[in-house]
Amino acid sequence: MLDDLIRPIAHHIWMIEGQPDGWALDHWLEGRRVALTDVAQPWHDAATLVDEATWMRRALWLPQTHMH
Repeated sequence: MLDDLIRPIAHHIWMIEGQPDGWALDHWLEGRRVALTDVAQPWHDAATLVDEATWMRRALWLPQTHMH
C-alpha cells in the first residue's frame, strides 16, 4: 500500500530533476519521506515502526511480483 503511494511521488521527482540515471534510490527515499510525513494516511504509524534499513530491505530488495 505504501509502495503504491511512493512510486508516483518518486517518479514525479525524477521527472522534475530531468530523469537522471542512477538516482532511483534517492528519488524513492524522497518519495517515501513525503509519503510518511502525510500523517493523514492510514499507514503512517505502521510504516514508521521499522527502521529504514529494514524497510528498504523489504520494499526495494525483495522481488517485486507486480513489476514487468
